[in-house]
Amino acid sequence: MKKAALIIVSILLIALVAVTFVACSTATVQGQLRDVWRPYEKYTYSVTDGDNLGTYVVEIIHNEDKNVTIGTVNLENVSKGIIINGHLTIGGTEYITSCYVQLISGSSYLIPRASYKKQIVDGNVTLELGGTYADGKYNYSGTENGVVKDGSIALASPYYDNNEIHQLLRGVNGLTTGFSFSFNVPVTIGESSSASLSASCSAVETVNYGDTPTECYVVALARSTKVAGKSHKLYYSTKPIKVDGWDLPNVLVQFVEPTADGDVYYTLTSISLTK
Repeated sequence: MKKAALIIVSILLIALVAVTFVACSTATVQGQLRDVWRPYEKYTYSVTDGDNLGTYVVEIIHNEDKNVTIGTVNLENVSKGIIINGHLTIGGTEYITSCYVQLISGSSYLIPRASYKKQIVDGNVTLELGGTYADGKYNYSGTENGVVKDGSIALASPYYDNNEIHQLLRGVNGLTTGFSFSFNVPVTIGESSSASLSASCSAVETVNYGDTPTECYVVALARSTKVAGKSHKLYYSTKPIKVDGWDLPNVLVQFVEPTADGDVYYTLTSISLTK
């Protein structure tokens, strides 16, 4: 099962990929975001490195319930928001993620409230962590390889959750070449600290969605601290993709994760707006 351990880095989001990044025009992310999602959206990706490695499935669910469960985390009296679920399967390894994002909080938008991640290897749970965001901190608890792991990470604003980043960028108002901003995320795997990430778009390229060539904005996503390295590349459609009569803006058609053994490609194979 080659690269399985490396591939989950994409969902941990740049815990191991770092770069010294200089933005051409860094902007504050708040004020740029909007709600672009239908009540339910499901995206399925093939995962390849030249060989077929597995699949990655993302669900986005609008929520108006007051009480929400995100993995091991129970939230009460929450404002309406979005649940983002991810499920990566590579051979005998599964990586499951979920987060709850509040749509509006004061003057801020798409604010994380809870997060969950679970790794299963050959039927055994090797990692399970849940946490909540409050008062500029991410408080988490769970187990890693059978050892209890808990802690608290202070986060400077603006901050977001690792599990929402790919979808959050779809909500940028004015995602185009020249766009850039920096933000913070908690990193709980391999370390317990905050990390500063930068996202920028400086190019447009064409990639295929199925048999259809699709023009995309290319967003580089990189960690601004630690060791220099390569950034992830995310390809968002420049024009809406029509599904069941609805125009879906800035669809993530492909993203590419650099690893020590070469690039791993996550390529969109299907979209569904029905559970």
